[in-house]
This record gives sequence, C-alpha cells and structure tokens, in this order.
Amino acid sequence: MMRQYKYTMGIKVGSVNIPDPSEWNYQVGDLDTSGKRDATGLLHRAYVATKINYEFSWKSLDWEMLQIIVAAVQNQKFTLTAPDPRTFNSMYVGDYYVGDRTGKCLYYLPEKSDKAQFDLKLKFIEY
Repeated sequence: MMRQYKYTMGIKVGSVNIPDPSEWNYQVGDLDTSGKRDATGLLHRAYVATKINYEFSWKSLDWEMLQIIVAAVQNQKFTLTAPDPRTFNSMYVGDYYVGDRTGKCLYYLPEKSDKAQFDLKLKFIEY
C-alpha cells in the first residue's frame, strides 16, 4: 500500500503530479550571449533570458513513489510546473531536463518491498 503524500505545492512533471518535496532550492539566473566591459568599466551585455533551476529533495519515499518520480523525469525534455520563487503564490512553467539524480536507500527488506524507504534528490535545469 502506498503511503499518503502531500501535493499542496502543485508540482508537475508533464501531466504527472509530484508530491511536495521535503526540501527545495532554486537558482534564478540571467543568461547572456556575450558581455564585455569598456575602458570605463561599464558592462555591455547581450541579455537573452532569465532561467530558474530547481533542486528538489524527498525524504523517506516508498518504492512505488520513487518509481513514479524517476519515470516522470526520464525524457530528455519535459514541462515542469513548480512554485515561482519570485512571485508569492504563483507557478512557473518551463521546459526542463533533469541533471544529477542522487538517492539513498534508508531501509530495505527484499521480502517486504513496502518496508523500503528512499531519499531522492533531483536537479531540474531549464532549457
């Protein structure tokens, strides 16, 4: 039996609802095609876009939820819907891929897979 998870943050990978992470970090960054400083030190930059990258971590997932999350991020490109850290109570939707996937098995009994508990950390990088 799958344990109960909270989904109050509204995170989605494609059409798959993802449970609220135990912890999330973000990075908002500006991308430039070039940037140079002139003789007076003034920066001349060719701004392209602002991107948001996320790192979500879950503690104590059961085996079924681990498989759901890992399967949802297998595509090389997918739509991620996640909280926008720049605006209170709003969502950001963008095209992403997942970078490093790290995890840890905390407790495992092969004869009782429902007793397995996993930690998982994913880095979502915007295209």
